[in-house]
Amino acid sequence: MSETAYAQAEGLLEGKPKTSRSKPKDLNFTRARVARLVRRSPEVMVKITGNAKGGGHLKSHLEYITRKGKLDAEDERGTLISGREDVAEVAQEWTQDSGKRKSNTRDSTNIVLSMPAMTDPEAVRAAAREFAKDTFAHNYQYLFVLHKDVDHPHVHLTIKNLGYDGTRLHVKKGQPQIWREAFAEKLRRQGIDAEATARAPRGVVRKSIRQAILALRRRGKRPEVDEAKVRAALKELTEGAKEGRGWEEKIKTRQTEVRRSWLVIAKELAKSPEPTDQALSTEVLNFVKTMPPLKTERHEIQEKLASQLRRGQTKSNQDPEQAR
Repeated sequence: MSETAYAQAEGLLEGKPKTSRSKPKDLNFTRARVARLVRRSPEVMVKITGNAKGGGHLKSHLEYITRKGKLDAEDERGTLISGREDVAEVAQEWTQDSGKRKSNTRDSTNIVLSMPAMTDPEAVRAAAREFAKDTFAHNYQYLFVLHKDVDHPHVHLTIKNLGYDGTRLHVKKGQPQIWREAFAEKLRRQGIDAEATARAPRGVVRKSIRQAILALRRRGKRPEVDEAKVRAALKELTEGAKEGRGWEEKIKTRQTEVRRSWLVIAKELAKSPEPTDQALSTEVLNFVKTMPPLKTERHEIQEKLASQLRRGQTKSNQDPEQAR
């Protein structure tokens, strides 16, 4: 078994695409994680969806996630909150005991824990319960609700920002990824195949789309941000780029390093006398071959616009009788 290959993989999975010469911290864990990634285990989603400010806002949010009291919520003590009266009581309690506050004080942090369709909803609930307990119960009140009447099971977790010790919950940069990894581990304990890898090691360039934008699209409306992106892409396509896009070059450079690192890992695994390592080497190579193209959302929009323009030009150049 090649420690070099797994040390390199560990560095890559931790967001450092350059190969590592250090000994891996946990050989078996790193190997299992590489295998889950290249076999495309379902990726968990942990997303901060917003905050509630004030009693009215918090009550509206809790009514939304409990479907106006029709769904039971569970708090950090395992107590069920049932019905609109219980929901209103929680909102009142959390905002009355809110400490010193300003006009923009956030009373709660709202999180969604999600898995793809066909995942066992009760396993998602159990994993969310354990995740919330380990992550927040030491200092914060919270409640969570399982939604399983949609295409993918997910849990709405709402945390009271003011802790027992008087400090407020502050989500630091990088914290959601740490939470993703913790939630994935809880799901695996429930027997659910789950992983929580950052976009870069998976070769993903495009960022996820905000929930508000997705909601507008589902209602058949085009968000203003979509309109602006199309206008900008069309202008650049017809007039040419007028300024450099250094951030896109950085993305390409990083993704090129990621692909190169995976190929080095595959090469090192292939040297191992272990048949399992050699088989994993082949899986890594196939994973690299099927990585998404190095395109940003702007590139994809421009490709679609260019195709539409070509079709329009072809149609206008046709014989009038044929076009008719």
